[in-house]
Amino acid sequence: MIKYTIKHGIFLGIAIIIFSLASYLAGSYIVQGWINLIVLLIVTVTSIMSGLLMFKKNNEGYISLGEALKIGIGITVLGGLIATLWEILFLKVIDPEIITQLEGNQIKKIAKEAKDFTLENMDRKIQLTNKIKSPIIMLVSALAEDIFIGFIFSLIGGLIMRRKRDPFR
Repeated sequence: MIKYTIKHGIFLGIAIIIFSLASYLAGSYIVQGWINLIVLLIVTVTSIMSGLLMFKKNNEGYISLGEALKIGIGITVLGGLIATLWEILFLKVIDPEIITQLEGNQIKKIAKEAKDFTLENMDRKIQLTNKIKSPIIMLVSALAEDIFIGFIFSLIGGLIMRRKRDPFR
């Protein structure tokens, strides 16, 4: 079970890093839309489902719901950890200026949407953004998100694929 989790988790992490680099090089890293979310969702679901299918195939066609949940959550946690460590390295070392660009983008969005936009509100939003981009907060929030996403998709995949062994054979 662990070999499938590690193999597909590393694949997920590397795929997210490649996608992140591609969106950075294309200039769309700062303004991420629905397409980015859909691509990341497809990569995540593909990683989980392929891990579950490979386990089932190599386990004589059997997989329990518990095994599916362990594998799926493990894949997303490992892949998410790799991707989050990359993002921290990227934002803090490789291109720390991108945080300033993200703040500017957020200020423009707030100014466009908020009618009671004041300098005080803007300062509060910038401070909140800086707190959210701290490495510890990024790791904890990513871990929680990865566990949730891994649980949902491995639950669905596990319910569809599960096949228990006959205990009387």
